[in-house]
Amino acid sequence: MQRNKRVVISGSPGSGKTAVIECLKNKGYSIFEEFSRSLIKDYQSRGITNLFLSAPLKFSEQLLEVREKQFIDSEKIFQAKSQVVFFDRGIHDTYAYLKATGQENLNFKEKVYSFEYDLVFLLTPWGKIFKKDNERLENFSQAKMYYPYIKKAYSVQHKVIELPQGSIEERVFFIESFMNNNNG
Repeated sequence: MQRNKRVVISGSPGSGKTAVIECLKNKGYSIFEEFSRSLIKDYQSRGITNLFLSAPLKFSEQLLEVREKQFIDSEKIFQAKSQVVFFDRGIHDTYAYLKATGQENLNFKEKVYSFEYDLVFLLTPWGKIFKKDNERLENFSQAKMYYPYIKKAYSVQHKVIELPQGSIEERVFFIESFMNNNNG
């Protein structure tokens, strides 16, 4: 039996990733949702506004643990629609954020690069749709700053496709078409 293909949807904060993931979910695909928002909310309820800024390694280690579990659990999903599982951000994002803030760690890097996805779609910074909220703590300038680090983190070992800006439906159509036309 062929294993499920693992496809990451990542990119700049506030670029529409979660909306694309939700649309894919509504179309019947299996997805793993972004966990960092839950982690941020949990720490905010304990009075810590931004754990990533106050303890970047601790935040990233907790995030990595959940993303590793998602990666492993993706094999246990029975696929009715296709043998594709989508991830709202992946393991490599954790390293990219640490590197972007000058907090990179060699052991962390080695662990991250021991995981590999089948395909990565990146969403570029898009000021028109960017919105700051209680869990998106970056402003648009900071969101743009993270993008090249995210792209580089994945490009080291993955085929990376930049998703064109457009409506959610256009973006999902692009993903499905790309995968259908490239045996993805």
